[in-house]
Amino acid sequence: MSITDARTTEKRTKKSQKAYELRLMAAKIGAINWVIEISLLGGLVIFAKLPSWFWFLYTGIGILCASSFYILHKTGISERFKDPTLALPHLLIVCANQFLGLFLLPQLNFLFLIRIIEGAAYGLFLLTVRQYFILFLTFAIGLAAFIIFGASIAFPTSTLAVKILLYISLILTIGRLIFGSIYLDFLRSRLVATNKDIKESEARFRALTDLSSDWYWEQDADFRITRFESGRASKDLPPEMLIGKRLFESGITVKTPGGWEAHKAQIMAHQSFRDLVLHFDMPDNHDLYISVSGEAMIDNDGVLKGYRGVARDISEQKRADARIQHLATHDGLTGLPNRVMYNQMLSVAVQSALRYGGSFAVLFIDLDRFKFINDTLGHEAGDQLLKEISTRFRQTLRASDIVARLGGDEFVVLVPQVHEKKEIAVIARKIVDAAIAPFLLQGQECRVTASVGIAIFPDDAQDELTLTKSADIAMYAAKEAGKNNYQFFSAQVRSYALERMALETNLRQALERNEFTVYYQAKRDLASGAISGVEALLRWQNPELGTISPAQFIPIAEETGMIVPIGKWVLRTACRQNMAWLREGLPPVCMAVNLSVRQFTDDHLLLDIAAILEETGMDPRLLELEITEGLVMRDPAKAVTLLAAIKKMGVRLAIDDFGTGYSSLAQLKNFPIDTLKVDRSFIREVATNASDKAITEAIIAMGKTLCMTVIAEGVETEEQEDFLRQNSCDQMQGYYFSKAVLPEEFATLLRTHHAIPLPEDSSSTQFPA
Repeated sequence: MSITDARTTEKRTKKSQKAYELRLMAAKIGAINWVIEISLLGGLVIFAKLPSWFWFLYTGIGILCASSFYILHKTGISERFKDPTLALPHLLIVCANQFLGLFLLPQLNFLFLIRIIEGAAYGLFLLTVRQYFILFLTFAIGLAAFIIFGASIAFPTSTLAVKILLYISLILTIGRLIFGSIYLDFLRSRLVATNKDIKESEARFRALTDLSSDWYWEQDADFRITRFESGRASKDLPPEMLIGKRLFESGITVKTPGGWEAHKAQIMAHQSFRDLVLHFDMPDNHDLYISVSGEAMIDNDGVLKGYRGVARDISEQKRADARIQHLATHDGLTGLPNRVMYNQMLSVAVQSALRYGGSFAVLFIDLDRFKFINDTLGHEAGDQLLKEISTRFRQTLRASDIVARLGGDEFVVLVPQVHEKKEIAVIARKIVDAAIAPFLLQGQECRVTASVGIAIFPDDAQDELTLTKSADIAMYAAKEAGKNNYQFFSAQVRSYALERMALETNLRQALERNEFTVYYQAKRDLASGAISGVEALLRWQNPELGTISPAQFIPIAEETGMIVPIGKWVLRTACRQNMAWLREGLPPVCMAVNLSVRQFTDDHLLLDIAAILEETGMDPRLLELEITEGLVMRDPAKAVTLLAAIKKMGVRLAIDDFGTGYSSLAQLKNFPIDTLKVDRSFIREVATNASDKAITEAIIAMGKTLCMTVIAEGVETEEQEDFLRQNSCDQMQGYYFSKAVLPEEFATLLRTHHAIPLPEDSSSTQFPA
């Protein structure tokens, strides 16, 4: 059924309902006529001595027909006929009775003929053209039979009483015809007005339906869709898909709790329903969701006529909800599950393992050198790297394994159903190998490595939080073991983690508690034997942990960012101490202070240096800042700019641990460097190892060529000192001359060894007393 057919059916139904009311009123008028006519016939029987059997016959037929019509109307059976008001059978029976009277009582044939004409007149109001044709054909046959077999029609002459009754009957018949016609015409005008109101209401409803994006629908008593339409939404869901079907038998998926069974229980109980969500799998792979609400149509007798309601397209809302849900549970950059979803899946895995037994593993992954690439090439390159590494991990892992991104460069893998550790080791090795393959970022080949920590449930932990933390701890152990590897969680790893946690906790309070001390190690001029400078070295003495090596706490300080305030404190303390020695009358010496990676990239570095120099009053030429080779090579352009600004202050610059990193000589010559410090790893065996000799000689020669001062670190033997002196190394630093000592001890050392004066008329520099 099309929309047009449905609209036509609706109009016919409403019009038929009004017509039914009109015809029912006409039937009531006919019933009144019949009562009057029976009364008149009764008078004729009494006064005109007509046969009483005719009155009983006529009355019985009338009562029988009226009872039949009443039963048909009351039970609703008449509504199943094409003529639900039974107007045609009613008029046919009336006319048949009149024809019966024509033949049985010829003396009253005029009266019965008037009654037939009256029935024909009512037929004009009550019948359709086709029905009236049938009534007219019946009249023609009856009149033809009367003319052929009956007597002539004449006004009967009898007694005065009979004449009076006949006149009264004729007057009443004509009056009934006139007033009945007037009343029927009044009903007709009411019907026309009602139809006009219906059309206007229908037009308003149709206008609203056309403007609305919702559907309007109706069902019959068997819950079959008889109407489903909307001005715009019908393009998305053609009514032909639903007309004539029951929703719960059409293959449509319901997304409401309880499913179709719950919905069928509602409609069987004639209850209203709201927001029944239906899912249509459209032919173009387009998912369509509609929300349906409806109410039962109950007649006055409590009989269900069907359902009607509205429906609206909620596909966009569903897609938006799905998108929001996806964003809430997935990483926006890589599309991997995020921390929220990982925690949910981990909780499910724990509950399943506790209920059914079994074991699973969590692999915590951290990318090494990611921050370096992100800082050097920019965030776009970092994002591209994360996308590609995520793709590699997905391709490397099995379909049953779950990889998630927790944030930054941290990933986690959930491996279900673990039987042996070697299975996890194979997976971890694949992850490490996948990470180390080169990336092409912004036209440059880059590499990162992965450190993987592994924790197994229930051996290493029995809850989600502890399990993830154990894998995290194992990952840090992998980093400490040299990175680019994996480590299983163990008691030794736990012990290391607790120790590291204790270090980090105490380190955060070390500055406030004045637990740091600066020691000073002298630098010696190899040509004259005089003290050429001093390096400030940080030491930490904790009341609970004792003396902690810089190799232990400096990486933690660097990682946590605490190295910035600590480094600033070291710089201020060293400058103050240098000025204190000057006030004691000791000769000026150049103070060397190390700058960490975090300090070098700190935005306030230049301001801090200037402020400390101004605060302490120290000559900038007495300060030398040491940076590592790899630090300046991270971003050479930025490093040149920053180093030039520091150099402009008058501060000296040195490259520490030279030779251990990779640097381009073409770049190195552009840096305003004053000093190269040969790393102690080359000095340790320089007297015996040919390779170390060659490297050290090359560094000294390069430094001389670039007009730099060359200092050797870690000199501990006379043989090492002799080798350096023979190869024209400028200065040395190490235990052979002096270890790092307290300020008082260095002051004593400075009194017994003269210092080399500053170049460029340093003797004329005035220092505060």
